Parts: sequence; C-alpha cells; structure tokens
Amino acid sequence: MLKNYFKTAWRNLFRNRLVALINIGGLGIGLAVAFIIMAWVVDEMSYNKFHKNLPDIHAVMENIRQGGEVFTTASVPGPLAASLRDEIPEVTYAARVSHSSQQLVSYQDKAISEEGIYAEPDYFRIMTFPAIAGDPLTTLAESNAVVITESTAIKLFGTENPIGKIITLNGQQSVAVGAVIADVPPNSSYSFNVVLPFSLFEKDNSPAISSWNNNFMLTWVQLKPGTDREQLNAKLTALIRDKTDSKTTELFAYPLADLAMHGKFKNGKPAGGRMEMLVMMGALGLFVLVIACANFMNLSTARSERRAKEVGVRKAVGARRKDLVIQFLSEAFLTTFLALIAAVVASKLLLPAWNNLTGKHASLDFSNWKIPAVLLATALITGLISGLYPAFFLSRFRPVKVLKGFVAATRGGAWLRKGLVTFQFIISSFLIVFTMVIYRQVQYGQQLPVGYDQQYLIDIPAKGDMADKFDLFRSILVQQPGIQAVSASSNNMVAINGSSNGFQWPGKTTDQDFPIFMTHVHYDWAKTTGVSIVDGRDFSREHGSDTLTCILNQAAVKRMNLKEPVIGTLVDNHKVIGVAADFVYNDVFGSPAPLIVFLGTGKMNHFFVRLDKNADMQQGLSTIEDVFKQVGPGYPFEYRLTEEVYGNKFIGIKSGGQFSSMVGVLAILISCMGLFALSMFIAERRTKEIGIRKVLGASAWRIGLSLSTDFLKPVALAFLITVPLALFVMQKVLSSMEHRITLSWWMFGLAGLMVILLALVIVSFQAVKAAVANPVDSLRDE
Repeated sequence: MLKNYFKTAWRNLFRNRLVALINIGGLGIGLAVAFIIMAWVVDEMSYNKFHKNLPDIHAVMENIRQGGEVFTTASVPGPLAASLRDEIPEVTYAARVSHSSQQLVSYQDKAISEEGIYAEPDYFRIMTFPAIAGDPLTTLAESNAVVITESTAIKLFGTENPIGKIITLNGQQSVAVGAVIADVPPNSSYSFNVVLPFSLFEKDNSPAISSWNNNFMLTWVQLKPGTDREQLNAKLTALIRDKTDSKTTELFAYPLADLAMHGKFKNGKPAGGRMEMLVMMGALGLFVLVIACANFMNLSTARSERRAKEVGVRKAVGARRKDLVIQFLSEAFLTTFLALIAAVVASKLLLPAWNNLTGKHASLDFSNWKIPAVLLATALITGLISGLYPAFFLSRFRPVKVLKGFVAATRGGAWLRKGLVTFQFIISSFLIVFTMVIYRQVQYGQQLPVGYDQQYLIDIPAKGDMADKFDLFRSILVQQPGIQAVSASSNNMVAINGSSNGFQWPGKTTDQDFPIFMTHVHYDWAKTTGVSIVDGRDFSREHGSDTLTCILNQAAVKRMNLKEPVIGTLVDNHKVIGVAADFVYNDVFGSPAPLIVFLGTGKMNHFFVRLDKNADMQQGLSTIEDVFKQVGPGYPFEYRLTEEVYGNKFIGIKSGGQFSSMVGVLAILISCMGLFALSMFIAERRTKEIGIRKVLGASAWRIGLSLSTDFLKPVALAFLITVPLALFVMQKVLSSMEHRITLSWWMFGLAGLMVILLALVIVSFQAVKAAVANPVDSLRDE
C-alpha cells in the first residue's frame, strides 16, 4: 500500500513538473541554509567542550566600580594566583598565563613565527591539552625548556624526535623541547603553538607582576566540584580589598564554559557575546525554512481545483479521508526527500566557502550518526509542516459536489494564501532592512575618525634582541629618502591590553579609582603615529630626559577631573607633558577609554615607521626591509599596515552582514518563486473571467492591473508590518554600540520599494500573459 502511495505521488510530481521544481527548489534552499547554520551552531556550541574538567574551570576576573559604572577586565594582578592557592580552599589549582604574542622560533636554518604564551605548570593540570611526547608539567617547571604543539614540531624537525632538541627563541635564548602536545583544537577560545615557562616572563616583568595594582595577566583556576560560586566570589572580593585597600574592586570566578557564548560584560554583568549572533543566525535559518514551507502550503492549496475531481473520484470508489491524507502527505514527504538530497549536496559544496567567509571550521560529518539523524529529522518535520494542512484541506472535498463540477473557493483558503504571501514578504523585507542597516553600520564604523593617521604607518614586530637595536635601526632609517619618522611602542595602535588602577593625582577621591589602559613608547611617538597633541608636547630628545613624564588622552583627563592647567600635573610622580586627542583602540564602536602613555626605557615589541605621503609604498617597504636586515640579519622581516590591522576589527560584523545578505537574497528568491507559481495558478483559475471581461470591452492593461493589484496588496501589507518590527529589532541590535548610525526612513522605504518592484515584475508577467490571451480559447467550452 505504501509503495502505491509513493508511486502515485511520483506520477503527480512528474505531471506537474514546474510546480514540483519550485517546491523542491524552495524547500532545498531552505533546508540547505538550515543545515549550514546548524553546522555552524554545532561548531560554536562545541567551544571548549574538549576540556575534561570544564564545569570546574574558571577565569578570575575583576569588576571595578567608579562613577556609578562597573568596568570588567579579565586581566588581574600578578600576585593573585599565589594567594588563591594559599588562602582560598575552594581552589584546587591556580595558574598565571600571559596574553599571547608572536614568538620567533629557530632551529638550525629554519625560522618560523608562532603564537606563544607563558604559563605556570598547573595550566596543564587545569586545561586538557594531551601530551604526545614528554611531560608539559615538568617542562614548565624548568626555565630552559619549552612545550610546542605537534604542527610546530613537524615544521621544525620533520619526522625527527623533537624531545631534547635545542631551539632558539627570538634570536637570543636557547631552550630544549621538553614536551609536544596535540594541536590546540580550532574550537578553543584560546590558541597557541608554543608554551614557555612563566619564570621567563616573571624575570622580564618582575616589577609589574609583583604589584597588586597592575592588572597584567590572566589567571585560571580549577575549583573543587560543587563549589558555591557566590560564596567564593565574596571571598575573592574580600581578598583583593584586603591586599589593595580598595573598596571599589571586586573579584569573581567566571566559568570557561560560558566565556565563549557570553563573553561581553556591561556594568559588571554578562551582556551578550557570540550567543547573540548564534540566536540571530538561527532565526534567519528558521525564517528561510518557514518561507519554503509556506510556499509549499500555498501552492498545494492553490491547486485545489485541479485536485478536486481526483479527490471526488477516489472517494466515490471507496477511498477514506485517511487514505487521501496519507496520499497527500506522501507527496509532501517525497518532495521533501528530493529537496533533502539537493540540500545535502548544496551544503557540502557551500560549507568551505562559508568557513572561508567566517573563519570557522564547521562541517557535516556523516560518520557521526547524530548528524544524518538530525538532518533527516529536520527534513521529516519540514515535510510534515509543509504537507499537513494541504493534506487535510484537499481531502475534505465532497464527491457529489466536485463530480458535478462545482468547487467553491472558500474564503478561508483565499485568506490563508494571502496570509502566507504576507508572512513570506514580511521576512524578506525584514532581511533586506537588516542587511542594509548592518552594511551602513560597518561603513559608519570604518569612516569614524580614528584620531590618528593610519595611512603610510608601518608596524614592524620586534622580536628577541632586535628590540635592543631600535636606536641603531632608527638612526639608519631616518636618513633614508621617503622616511618621515620612526618610533616604537609596547603595543600596536589598535590593541592596548594592559591596564592598571591605583594611580594617584591631585584631587583624586576615594570613588575615582578606575582602570586606566597604559602603554610605553619611544620618542616621537605622536609624530610618527599621527596622534594629535591638543595640549603640551610629544616625547622628544630635544627636551632632555622625559623618563618621569607621561601623556594622557582626553578621556583620562576628563575621568580624572583634572583642572587647568593639566600640563605639569603629577600622576604617580610622572609629570604630564602632553594631552593627546582621543584615538580609537580596542573597541572600534565604543568611546576611547582612559589611556596613559609613558616613555619606555626597555624593549619595545613594535617599531613604527611613518612614510612620506608622496613616497612609493613598495619602495618604502623595500628600504625598511634593507635596513632591518642590515641591523638584524637573523630575523625575518615582517610588517603590518596599521590601516589593514584596523580594518580586521570589522571582519566579524562584516561576515555577519554578508551572511545575512545572502540569506536575504535566498529568502526573496524562494518568495518570488512561490509568487510566480501562485500567480500562474490564480491567472489560470480566472481564465474564463478574463475572457468574459475582454469580450465586454475591458482592455488588456486594465485586466493586467486588476490581477497585479490582488497580489500586490499582501506584499504592501507585509511591508507596513515590517517597518515597526524592523525598527524595534534594529534599535535593539544597535543599542549595544556607543557609536551607531541613526535609522532613517529611506532605509525602510528602499527595502519596501525593492520588494514591491520585484513582486510587480513577477506578477505582471503572468497578468500580462493572461490579459493578452485570446478570449475565444477560454470561452470555447461554455
């Protein structure tokens, strides 16, 4: 019996090939989008799940209250880890870890640049990074050994045993490979290829690490199972306040399991993160799939007159309604199964492009039985939703009426079709508005004044003892044609991670202790980077020693509530010699945070070179490379254009906007496919009406307008509903950004115009075709 149902279903699909292709194509597109988003969601939700002790792993973070606001940072004081081990019984392990940085790793004639961290041994007790060879714990307990990943070992040593091999770090320190671990999974919140003993980091940064007022590093803890986090956080806050005498600082343990999805904080509380994007993309995928299901229902009910006689004959020869429901559901499931095959093929082909766009590693792994099971379940539910109403709608016809040639078009059926068309175009219009707003927001962010001149500013990472050769590098380079200025800094211009509180200044009150980002620079920093000095001056050799001086940005001056004259004010025994205009760093859509700039006397991680605007970029880079290799012949020349590094800050929101625009195009395509088929059926149903109107003198133009208007009404209604919905949603999306565009009427008007014009073109084709047909053909059998 079931075989006969599907055989009949296949014949019906083949008989109505155009409608079948539209249904299969629409459902296939909807399922493909759903599968790609599903793979992405699975990849996102898998972040950090490979850690065996994940429920007990926490980052210790800090809240600082100031001026009615709470600022959250993941960087905490250096002495904290030791106190946690000694004074907090709920802590099983605690480990300090530095922020990642590029490390030049050399072996014989090979030199590669790898991302590295400094970590204490307990880091490998807390985190699960399996060892392939050697012991990471004993390796990090030494000061002359290093842990590397498997891929790094292959790059350096090929098939040789890496354990015990001597490598050189940053051209100046020789260490032995003590352990090799498996590559860090791509679904890890933190990645690295080289792990160095924390004792090396401590040796170079002892003053900063030993201070309770410097938020300098990450601290990870593994808690005892069942720990009450509220009680723990109270103990952590009491600890930090006891050590710093601060009444505005709080410590809290934040689960690693939540960090990937809920990593943003606002006013001291979790306020979103990747979960927002996850929900948004999931909603987009669901919308497209619902549009495809609505198409199927619409076309199935629109064909009711064609199927009515079939239903009448079947019922007359004894078919029960249950049999007809199963028959029509079989057609829906067959259509969905064919769409499923097309969707799986499309998903496999498009996933690499999607991963390339987003930088993800999403996949549909069919060797895992759960993946095919979920895909099949999704297709079955889609088929059931798509076919259930048409099956009950078509099976209800009474044989006596339909066999007499009378099938009343129910008012409810017409309203349903119009409602489904309206619903489809609500979603399509919304996606157009969403895409337009995101595109404008990205443009707005990129056009915001950054506060310094990014063009022709070259950033050169300085590794190893190359940092000690800055003065020689600068003295040679400034004599070359096309070079305007040279300086150096401990940070690049778009990311300054280090912050500290506890600074002192005249008039400071007890509630004014807030974190201030800080960086160290060489002379001519403002001149080289293009940062504007609005008061005072830049660090300069011409003014003698500037060792105990500093420069504040305008945000710091305002938050400190410093009175004029600011120049000459002492901030922690450093005299303010300049006030820099606020420039964008860290958050491209937020207001610049307070910043203090010190003249550095030690090593700098970044060399800045300013080229003349009239200089040839390639010639200038060639000149810099020649001087760099002359000064540091053992180091590979690497550089970054500051303008490009800043542009990379927008990759995430750009990817989201590009994906939403692609989904929007597909949603509109599905809606238009359905509208095309629906207009074809309605025009066919009204053939005799059109013939009579033409005989009575109606023009083709008037008939075409009448048919088009019937379809444009639900499309126009969809737009009117979309405007307040899109306005509400986009205001919510933009509210998390301090610098955001203002929503304008033309964004909504343009979206509505695009949808209505597209629908008009599609409907007009069928309307004109019906209007110019010969009325004799339609009235011949009357």
